[in-house]
Amino acid sequence: MRLLGISLAVLTMVASAAWAQDTLTSAENEQQYSACMVLVDKNPAEALESAVAWEKRGGADAAQHCQALAFIGLRQYEDAGVLLERIAETMPQVRAPIAAEVFGQAAYAWKLAGKDERALHDLNQGLLLQPKSGELLIDRALLYGESGMYFEALDDLNAAADLLPGRPDIFAYRASAYISLSQLDLAADNLDQALLIAPDYPQALLERGKLRQLNGDKEGARKDLLRVLEVAPKTDVAGAAQQQLEKLDLKAE
Repeated sequence: MRLLGISLAVLTMVASAAWAQDTLTSAENEQQYSACMVLVDKNPAEALESAVAWEKRGGADAAQHCQALAFIGLRQYEDAGVLLERIAETMPQVRAPIAAEVFGQAAYAWKLAGKDERALHDLNQGLLLQPKSGELLIDRALLYGESGMYFEALDDLNAAADLLPGRPDIFAYRASAYISLSQLDLAADNLDQALLIAPDYPQALLERGKLRQLNGDKEGARKDLLRVLEVAPKTDVAGAAQQQLEKLDLKAE
């Protein structure tokens, strides 16, 4: 299952929201924000330094948001989570959709920090503000799934499927939950749907490899798992596929 992700859409919303004091114009803050985002990817330490200086000049929450993302890049996940929560909690009601996305980012930070309960709390807060956020529902479903709460995960995934029809990841994650519940026929149906939409979708190939192994089709399982390594090398999904292949080889000995 995928990690909770930072939504790129929220970055545009943050800049356009013009969270700033009067010392800088909206255009200046948007330009500063874009530059800070580039630095977050290239040099998080430099981005943090730049964002702190920008905040002192009137960057306000936009500058703090860049600081929080820099903290994630520096693997200071708890610092990022606390700061992102503060930003989301202090936003006015008119910015509820943005606050919901920022709560989702805070959940991502807490997930990376190994604090799943705090991550779940923030996802719940985000969904209170934006109940029809398909992305937040998916992220909460993944947390539920990792905690063994498969029926709760399926409830969220079913709701997300209504909001985001045609998404192969939702079908793949539902299949994963069904496999865990030993409902293999339902898992197969969902994987068929995922791979019909995206024939080389890595998560679906991984789950089908697991399913085929459970059904005794070792060659089919190996084919799917090797395909994951081809289409998504150096990813978390590829790492999971490699582990599954190793288990397959051990059982073959």
